[in-house]
Amino acid sequence: MAFLKTAFLAFLAAVGTTAPLLVNAEDESNLRVMFVNEFPDKVIDLYWENHELDKDHPDRRKLEARIGPRGGWHASETYFGHEFSYELDGKRHFVTPPPGNVNGEQFIMLSGETEGFRVRCEITVNSQQYMDYLDILVKPYWAPRAAARFLELVRSKYYDGVAFNRVVPKFLTQFGIGKDYFVRTKERELTIWDDFP
Repeated sequence: MAFLKTAFLAFLAAVGTTAPLLVNAEDESNLRVMFVNEFPDKVIDLYWENHELDKDHPDRRKLEARIGPRGGWHASETYFGHEFSYELDGKRHFVTPPPGNVNGEQFIMLSGETEGFRVRCEITVNSQQYMDYLDILVKPYWAPRAAARFLELVRSKYYDGVAFNRVVPKFLTQFGIGKDYFVRTKERELTIWDDFP
């Protein structure tokens, strides 16, 4: 799955650099949207909403894709202003992708009303004298691409055995240099586009 997502991001980067598309909020410009599901055990059915049809019309809501858990994704060719929906925990959520970047691309993590995705890290303290836990709350609405990439690395066990480089109490913890030289060299070559401000 990680390979497919990385390949898709590479495809978007290649297409974006050879055929830039300026997105204008005034018209129905083309928009490539990548929807990602980071829930550990929930499959999300993503629907295309057609508001031009009556509420009772059978084609008003059409299934766009079934997105698997744990980094499952769907790439949609759509246009600016188009609305999608999905149901999570008995509640329907509506998503209208914001304007894309200069390449007509947008990235959306489907997270419902969740506060974020909790990652539990098992850590050893004081030269492995005892074990403790560190919980990281990944908030996708802060930076969805970065959140998805971090969770992808967690699932691939990239951070297993990683040491903390620096801890400033109640401020920050720096870590991230993978213990396997060849894996971290390969991962360093994979880049993601910046999240939107």
